[in-house]
Amino acid sequence: MTTLLKRTCLNGGAYYGVVMKRLYLSAAVVAVFANPYFSGLAYGQTQIVCNESLGITEDCVWILPSTRRISSDEIVSVGKRIGFVKKDELTSPVTTITETDIQNQGSAYIADLLRTVPGASVNRSGPQGALTQLRLRGSEGNHVLVLVDGVEVSNPNTGEFDFGSLRSTDIVRIEVLRGEQSALWGSDALGGVVNIITRAGETNESYKLSVQGGSFNTFEGQVSAVVPIKGAALSVNGNVFRTDGYDVSGLGGEEDGANSRALNVGLNNVEIIGGVSLSAKYSNNHAVSEFDADTDFNGRLDNTNSELTTDNETGRISARFEIAGIDNLVNLSLTETKQNTVGTSFPNDTTGKRTQANWAAEKSWDVHNLTVLAETEKEEFSNFGGAGAGQNQNESIQNHALAADYRFNQNAITLSASARADFNDRFEDSQTWRVGAGYAFENIGGRVRASVGTGVKNPSMTELFGFFPAFFVGNPDLTPETSLGYNIGYDQEIGGWNFSADYFRSDLKNEIFTDFGVFPSTTRNRTTDSKREGVEFEARGSIGDTLGIRTSATFLDAKENGVRELRRPKFLASATATWTPIDDLSMTLSADHNGSQIDTDFATFSRVELKAFTLVGLNIRYSLNDIVTLSVRGENLLDEDYQEVVGYASQGRGVYAGISADF
Repeated sequence: MTTLLKRTCLNGGAYYGVVMKRLYLSAAVVAVFANPYFSGLAYGQTQIVCNESLGITEDCVWILPSTRRISSDEIVSVGKRIGFVKKDELTSPVTTITETDIQNQGSAYIADLLRTVPGASVNRSGPQGALTQLRLRGSEGNHVLVLVDGVEVSNPNTGEFDFGSLRSTDIVRIEVLRGEQSALWGSDALGGVVNIITRAGETNESYKLSVQGGSFNTFEGQVSAVVPIKGAALSVNGNVFRTDGYDVSGLGGEEDGANSRALNVGLNNVEIIGGVSLSAKYSNNHAVSEFDADTDFNGRLDNTNSELTTDNETGRISARFEIAGIDNLVNLSLTETKQNTVGTSFPNDTTGKRTQANWAAEKSWDVHNLTVLAETEKEEFSNFGGAGAGQNQNESIQNHALAADYRFNQNAITLSASARADFNDRFEDSQTWRVGAGYAFENIGGRVRASVGTGVKNPSMTELFGFFPAFFVGNPDLTPETSLGYNIGYDQEIGGWNFSADYFRSDLKNEIFTDFGVFPSTTRNRTTDSKREGVEFEARGSIGDTLGIRTSATFLDAKENGVRELRRPKFLASATATWTPIDDLSMTLSADHNGSQIDTDFATFSRVELKAFTLVGLNIRYSLNDIVTLSVRGENLLDEDYQEVVGYASQGRGVYAGISADF
């Protein structure tokens, strides 16, 4: 952070970053934290207490002496390992979805909000709550690092995060950093990083209740509270959800529904001896998703009473302190994902656990900023299919890393360089890097930027060790995937509008794929290269005082050895318009277009093309008073009949109504 940067809040309240505390009932108590930074200094007569780590709020601004104010929409925390960075100091493209955007659009799932992000492709295998994958710029789902309140939340078994049960009701901000980011964030960030910030980081006293229900016998309820405790704050958020869903197979059989419950608890801004600040957060999510399985192995779904139960617990604890002018952040985090599958030909239980610890130290002087990082991670995998089952196993992987990130900002020039070395116990050690530069044309409000870097993705536990020995076995000889990519972009501000255009190119080597040409099937590294190339456009602005608009479009060419990659649409587009005729009423119309894409039909093991579709939604919000707000939301209003995955029927038109109270 530059030494000239001061911080203040418009409402005079505090809003801090968060850390998580994880409590295991097995025999140990593991706590995990991620804390905010605040200096305790003052800017004029206002105390500096805004968050710099995780919880960037919309009512906070950041003031540069002798220059203009900077809104929270112009800063992100995903671009650094400590604190935040201004968007116009980044050399990689980033998109933010603010709390206002989330409220206006009203989408119930984070995955649907991510459809508005350039380069983001979403694939859902069935109804609400079903497996939902995100691909950035044509990368695979497990090439995207997903953070929730600073904790990596992907399933340690698959290396991929399932967005299926992640609801939006507790989310206040989403940041999406695109391109190879392994030099800053490690193995899982080959395609980019999604940083999700929940309400658990708040410190201002508040209470919120909300309920909604509608089509498919859907119901959701939420309660949240932030209670100050002698300078600190305790935050609690609980959510319950259920839906009857619809028949996933499309055969006219039983409905496939989903239900979930989630609890987030945060303890923020705990000051201890020696100027050390601690915070904590604990999260527990229980989700049940009904689905139809292929029980006769003919490549088509059958009407079955199959269920997948997923229990995910995360926690984080951090300590923030300063020594000799060096800002330090120490984190310990833990993620555990348990999954149980019933109603299929092979019952199966899996457990994945990830333990991480890192220490980041940052020093700023003049126009320079340097951050160094030391990190260690252990992932554990267990599989149980019943007594004597062939897939029963327990495995683990461990790696350590050292990294450095340098930033130079002076006048119109921005330079950046990052490097990381990973020391793996199972694979060869790897080195990743990224360098970038930016130049601002201040007289016209434009900026050009470019960056080039490498990424790495280690094989997942499932790819290495297998799942069902009778049909699929792992390959312990797999090597990590590697990628070299570059980005050239231009940002322009004109009359309250912000425009962005980016060209990108990535070349992936050692791509891991499933070889169905052998029995049992297994995973292998490709000997040919995969190319991902495209152009992204994004615009945000307003027409007059009442109409706000957000748009994006992506043209993608993703091929492996000249053959089009699966589930990578050539064209993606999104448009959202919010009309606010009066202060108490807002109407948001959204349209998300997904171009045609290729998938595999497992009935014939042939490639088929899935047709393009457009999902249109409308969300209306009306404030009865300062406390109570009514809402009506419509999804898939055109009642599109589409498939995002071969064989999985889509959800039709839905209408929902809700009421919320904020105190």
